[in-house]
Amino acid sequence: MPLSLNALLGLTTRFTVVVDGMDLGGWGHCHGLSVDFKYEAVEDGGNYEHVTILPNRLEYKTITLKRAMNAQDSMKVQNWLRQQVSRWVNARTAPVGGTAQITLLDSRANPVTSWQLRNVYPARWDGPELDASTAGIAMETLELVHEGFL
Repeated sequence: MPLSLNALLGLTTRFTVVVDGMDLGGWGHCHGLSVDFKYEAVEDGGNYEHVTILPNRLEYKTITLKRAMNAQDSMKVQNWLRQQVSRWVNARTAPVGGTAQITLLDSRANPVTSWQLRNVYPARWDGPELDASTAGIAMETLELVHEGFL
């Protein structure tokens, strides 16, 4: 049976997130996988054809993960956050950031590509908005800051 094209393509609905070796379960949304290449444009005297471009720094955006809460995966996130709080509060030296890996999967759950984030810290966690007058799904959001993936 020939391999279908869908089996080879990365699907935006299928990705995994592992932080410091801990699988944080499935997520429904990942935003912020981008890098801005900052530069400086220098006008050289006597050069009227173009400006000279000098590389500056790379700027990585905060990674935002969102999902519907579930008992198993949401507990993993809480446990990882507890470890981070302990490191921040009880550290005698500056805490060291960890690593995170976001892996894009195809329709057969095979890896297509991955991004290895360095020096990762939690920037924010938001729990669900609880409202007994609605029938909504409880959502959680985790934001990660990092120093890059290239």
